[in-house]
Amino acid sequence: MTSLRRTWTLPTYLGLGTAAVLALLAPAFVTRFEWLPLLLSLPLLGMAHGAVDHHVPGRLLRRALTRREQALLIAGYSGLSILLLGLWWVAPLLALGLFLLIAIAHWGDGDLWFCEVINGRSAPRSVVSLLVFVLARGLLPIAVPLLVDADAALSAFDGLLALFGRDGTLTITPTQRLVGLVVIGFIVAAAALLSVRDNRARPRRALLIDLGELGLLSVFFLLTPAVFAVGMYFLVWHSPRHILRLMACEPRQQALLDKGSSLAALAAFHREALLFTVVPLIGVAVIAVALAATGATQIAAVSLAVIASLTYPHAAIVAWMDHRQGVWRTTESGVALPE
Repeated sequence: MTSLRRTWTLPTYLGLGTAAVLALLAPAFVTRFEWLPLLLSLPLLGMAHGAVDHHVPGRLLRRALTRREQALLIAGYSGLSILLLGLWWVAPLLALGLFLLIAIAHWGDGDLWFCEVINGRSAPRSVVSLLVFVLARGLLPIAVPLLVDADAALSAFDGLLALFGRDGTLTITPTQRLVGLVVIGFIVAAAALLSVRDNRARPRRALLIDLGELGLLSVFFLLTPAVFAVGMYFLVWHSPRHILRLMACEPRQQALLDKGSSLAALAAFHREALLFTVVPLIGVAVIAVALAATGATQIAAVSLAVIASLTYPHAAIVAWMDHRQGVWRTTESGVALPE
């Protein structure tokens, strides 16, 4: 996995590092184009990273799904997405709150497979270690930007909610921000200490990578403006890591990865994901027209709502993958956590 680790981690580290430096040296530029990473992610990696979810069960079960099973899977996936997209019109604040909660769990959990299989991290030793890992990796990209750069984050949320008819502004008091950051700091510190314990029997490199990633994510989200930071994370961290996992489930793409042809594997993946990458983008366009959203900020806000609605069934598929592949297995219990 050494070549895969270099291929799929170094660009990520460089991407986040460059973004942080850019935020420090050219803050006006970053503020002006804060929505650009999210918009770029949509056609490149963002929508694509969930576009083959309907193939996942068959590949992990190692059998072709029946037509009925395929129809039920696609209908359930689409129906849940449409239902939750409709929630933005009925109760936009509730829709936003639910999205943030599921994003914390999903983005935290989304790092676990990559850290174990590619980075060589030990599986969490206990359920507590597993939960702390997920919380730390999920709170850093979701809660830290909201607390550190509250004005920009809440302004973005206000703009999103206003598109769906909610007036008023969201607020976070300085005390709430401080308490929140202190709690997250304790969770990240606990994740680091538990990583030392979990990786005691692993090569030192595995521990250093794990701690280094925690440090990189912490510094990045503390230094980088909220909207720009989250968009960059989605573009260069979360989506590529899941796409690699999906390619590892497909025999032809896995063969290309084994030969060191990551670009060819990625091209093959995008060909497979094309249809269900384009369909959500069409949905974004239709909703943007319906809401008279014409500016880049408004279109990005609509995109965020669509991404949010797709996150629920996507997170469910990923959680099933985790269970099926034993990602939730703890070394202390020796068994996977229950579904």
